Formats: sequence, C-alpha cells, structure tokens
Amino acid sequence: MIPAAALLWLLGTADLPRFDRDTVLVWQAENRGHTSEFVVRLARFEPDRYFEWEGRAFQGTVWIDRKALEESRSFLVSRLFQAGVDSREKESTALWLSATVFRELKQKGSADIKMDSIPGKLRLLRQDLLEVTVNKKAVTVPVLVVQDSRGGEWRFLDDESNPLFLQQKFREFTQTLRTISTDRKDTLRWIKGRKLEGP
Repeated sequence: MIPAAALLWLLGTADLPRFDRDTVLVWQAENRGHTSEFVVRLARFEPDRYFEWEGRAFQGTVWIDRKALEESRSFLVSRLFQAGVDSREKESTALWLSATVFRELKQKGSADIKMDSIPGKLRLLRQDLLEVTVNKKAVTVPVLVVQDSRGGEWRFLDDESNPLFLQQKFREFTQTLRTISTDRKDTLRWIKGRKLEGP
C-alpha cells in the first residue's frame, strides 16, 4: 500500500488548474517582522510568458521569450522587476525555472545557473509538499526543495510544464506563494487592448 503522504505527493499537481490569462499569483514576503505582497497577473502563459506585476509601491510588465522558458540558465530574482518598465527578456527567466534546469535538477540532482547574473549552482535537497490556497481552497502540491550557492533555500512546483517559484528562504527573509486564482475575469490592470498581443 502507498503511504498517504506519498500518494498525495504523486497526485498533488492534479489539483492545480491550468494557468491562463487572468490567473493571479500572490506572494507574501516577511523580513524581521515586516510583511509585503507581490502580485502577478498573467496575460499569457504559453508559449511565451507575459504578465504584469505589482509590489507595495511599484508595478511593471514582463515578457519572457519561449526559448528562454525552455533553455535558459539565467534566473532573475529581482533585476527584471523595474518600476514602471515594460521589460522584455529573451535570455533569462523569472519566477519560473526553465524546463532544461528543472529536468537537470530532477535527473542529476543539480544544475548550473546564473541568478541575477551571478554564476552558481542549484542543488536538489529533497522532494516535499507545500500548501497553497487555490481559488479559495487549500491545496497541497509537490515541490522540489533546492539550495542555491549562497545557502538560500527555494521551493519550486514539481511540474516540468509549470516549474513555478513557490518559496524562498534566506536568513531572516522568507517569500511564499500564498494564493493562486484562476476563476476570475478581467483581472489585468495595465495589459489591455492592443497590449494583449504582446511586445
């Protein structure tokens, strides 16, 4: 008999709905008693990725090329999110690992990567579970727990088609994806009209 935890790990991603236009992702950051939110609203999920983001006082838009989503070894933690800027990225990813890096972590246990242009390595520590609120319901999803070269710990959704960043821990700083919404319409605030076609 398969243990309940193992069965949940195997089946967890089935509970996540497909990401598409109007999907909203909300992360909560905590640092020494201070909290803030980072919100992403998707205009397009595939084959390229196009979204708007909003922090406490700033916002912008990001477009990531489909080739980068498949092959890139560059992951941007903060450099891509410039206030008031419509960023276009052909060489790097952000928020999602590339499929190549994800596969190497699963198959080899490590992968070379640049994080905000600093060369390093990601090392797979273990597979685990994480609870996220999806359309107002608690869902437990399988994750890869990964350590970067500076000692930071990351959790990415264990799904090659959607290797989404779910949590980052570094010293006193923690950032966690709290909610996913896919059941709302007209969530976009800045990507509208002709902008929906992409940059």
